[in-house]
Order: sequence, then C-alpha cells, then structure tokens
Amino acid sequence: MQPTIGAAVHYVSHGTPGGEYGKECRAAIVTEVSPESKGEGQEIVGLAVLNPTGFFFNRGCVHHEADPHLADSNPAVNHPGGTWHWPEGA
Repeated sequence: MQPTIGAAVHYVSHGTPGGEYGKECRAAIVTEVSPESKGEGQEIVGLAVLNPTGFFFNRGCVHHEADPHLADSNPAVNHPGGTWHWPEGA
C-alpha cells in the first residue's frame, strides 16, 4: 500500500528517556508524502498526530512495519519511536 494525503495511520511515540512513559501507537493523518520516498516499505511522510492531550505535527516520518511473527499486547514495542505504520489488521 502507498500512503496518500488524508490516510489514517499509526505513529509510534518515543516515550520518555527515564521510562515514565513508554512508546505508544497514536492515531495520525498523512499530511504530505515526501518526494524523497524510495517506494514500497520506505515511504517518508508528514503527519498530524492525534494525542490525548493535543496535536503534534511531524515531517519526515519513516515507514516501519514490524515482523508479522512478533506479537505483543502493545504493538508499539515492535516499532522504533518516531516511525509510522499501517494500523494492525489493515
């Protein structure tokens, strides 16, 4: 799948350095697709991230899909912070 403007995706937050807050998947909307994208699996997008406490805008987010054999109750642990992925089951 190729990202398009307006697509709903998941952004993975970084969490805090001290571990008070872990990585979490957050709802996000694609606001731009970078011309620097290298194709399938290496897309770079701009996102409007929807956090419980407000909006966050981030450009240059790299796509990352987890190994489908990995399973965790918190899917964010399977992705690096600052990346985006398609929602699980999409």
